[in-house]
Amino acid sequence: MIKGALSLGKELLATRWSLALIFTLGGLFIQGNETMSNMQQASIFVMCGLGLVPLAKMLSEIVELLVDKLGPRLGGLASICLGNLVEIIISLSALKSGLYDILVISIVGAVITNCLPILGISTIVAGRNRPTFSIHPYATSLQSQQLVISAVLFALPTVFHKVGKTHSGGSILFDQISLYSVIVSIIILAYYILSYVYQAGTAQSLYLSEPDPGAINEEKSLEKTGTKKYRIGSIFIVLILVTFALAGVSENLVNSLEHIVKVNNISPIFAGLFLLPIFGAFAEGLIGIRAALNEKMDLALAISVESSAQLMLFVLPLMVLVGLPMGRYLHLAVPYTALFCLGATVMAVRWTTENKKLSWYEGFTLITLYVVMGVGVLLLF
Repeated sequence: MIKGALSLGKELLATRWSLALIFTLGGLFIQGNETMSNMQQASIFVMCGLGLVPLAKMLSEIVELLVDKLGPRLGGLASICLGNLVEIIISLSALKSGLYDILVISIVGAVITNCLPILGISTIVAGRNRPTFSIHPYATSLQSQQLVISAVLFALPTVFHKVGKTHSGGSILFDQISLYSVIVSIIILAYYILSYVYQAGTAQSLYLSEPDPGAINEEKSLEKTGTKKYRIGSIFIVLILVTFALAGVSENLVNSLEHIVKVNNISPIFAGLFLLPIFGAFAEGLIGIRAALNEKMDLALAISVESSAQLMLFVLPLMVLVGLPMGRYLHLAVPYTALFCLGATVMAVRWTTENKKLSWYEGFTLITLYVVMGVGVLLLF
């Protein structure tokens, strides 16, 4: 198993992406402090962000290996969970530092990044040579519905929070809004788990797809070329090592971002919605666009949309519960500007996918919406 892990590690490093590991090493060992200038802190932030790129690339390769080992359904779940691993680790670092607002806003930003530029580019790539193409009717419908309901479940605590007595994104004191956030988080997690019970049990037949002859031939072709097969234990060893590296780089990334936001009066809305997700969503973007290139748009949609729903229905409630033993009580609330951007995003995805067909023009529509949001937040906040 160790020998297999070493072999897999060598294979992952034997690419041009490994050249960017110099940024990863810098992000692991160079830490910012208050005596550094703004330029130095910004350099550390960029270095840490670039350091996440090769790790996310390795993560995407590990996901593909797990998909082959675990099969289509379990492999799909693994790809969603591991695709959000970067956001989970960044969120834990922000929670540990007490950056409640940036944590919540960055999760909203990751959803926007997944659903607008990443899904938009994937749609353009998949539809580049045809007027329209079909997508899975039931899976896509459930994914978009989950995205809408997650935004609604997010909006309710935000409204209650804003009209209540407290207005912070979190606290070191366990108050009424903290208790409410914990209760709602447990309810949301239960709802999210039931969605998998529904897909894997009650409605399993609706989500089964016919075997793709092209995919079968492609798989046979890969076997003939002598592609290495690794044991699942070896894959998990490499996954653990990549996770530790992600944790170290993410902590320094969040620390440098905290300094930049405070000293330069950068809006937390812009930092969370657009700046931080650029690096955090790289894994989803890489896997989704690659799937679209291989004409597997259902997989690209699952990675973008289902992964986004998981961020709000699983990752955010998880952060609320994880914060309890840490004495960091996260509130399920987000600024109204971020909430409006989230609402516009989920509605755009819903309207785009409701007829179960996509085109490159609809992909361009999603990207246009993202640019309009980004310019507005950058110039007006």
